[in-house]
Parts: sequence; C-alpha cells; structure tokens
Amino acid sequence: MTAVPSPLRLSPAECTCFRVRSAARRVTQIYSRHLAPTGLRISQFSLLGHVIARGPLSISELSELLATDRTTLTRNLRPLLASGVIERTAAGDKRRHELVATVAGRALFRRALPLWAEAEQEVRDAMGTKLIADLHGALDRSMEKLAPL
Repeated sequence: MTAVPSPLRLSPAECTCFRVRSAARRVTQIYSRHLAPTGLRISQFSLLGHVIARGPLSISELSELLATDRTTLTRNLRPLLASGVIERTAAGDKRRHELVATVAGRALFRRALPLWAEAEQEVRDAMGTKLIADLHGALDRSMEKLAPL
C-alpha cells in the first residue's frame, strides 16, 4: 500500500510563487526607473528586442520563444503596435501575420539599450557575480523542469 503524502504545512510567506514574484517586482522597479526616459516598460523593451533580433515572426512563434500565452502577449504588444514601433505584416498566404520592428522601433531600442545596460549593471552590482550566476542557473533549470501546461 502506497502512503498518501501529507499536505505541506507552509505559511503564505513561504509560497514559491509569492517569493519569485516579489523578487521580480523589485528587479522590475530598477529597470523601470532606468527605462523611464524612453517610455518603455521592461516587458516592452524585451518584446521589441526579441522582434528586432528574431523578426519577422508570428505571435505564436514569439509566444513560444517567451514562454507566455498568446493572450498575455497580445495585450503586451498592443501599446507597441499602437505607437508604431512594431507592426504586423502579411506573410505568405495573407492569413498569417508577422511582427516586425519599424524604423522608429529600432531607433527607440537603440536609445533604450544603454539605459537597460545601466539597470542590468545595477542589479548585477547589488547581487554580485556568484548570486547572479546561481540565480540564472536556478531559473534556467526551473524552466526546464516546469513544463508548460
């Protein structure tokens, strides 16, 4: 007979999701402060950077690349599309659309890149080389183990 595991007896403060999200909010605040002059949020900077680096690509391809659902991705893309830094173009059969960065989008990204680098350096300086390496390793391993739904 197999024993049924007992439920964890943890407090909400020990919740893994809460702790990861709290750390993410703290880091996001640093990037937000640095990127403020561009009007970009870190999520928008990241989306724009991926479209520039990998584009043209479909929303499905970008969603898979970023490990996010299409609905969330579409919502996060909306301001970038509205401001004209990313645009949708017909690809091949006209039913499929791809995302591409516009000239204005590339210019905005070039302007934001040194500000992002300052934020990245601030986080790395605060955490130190070993903690950054450990964190990156733990996050990479976590993504491998936490299969998508």
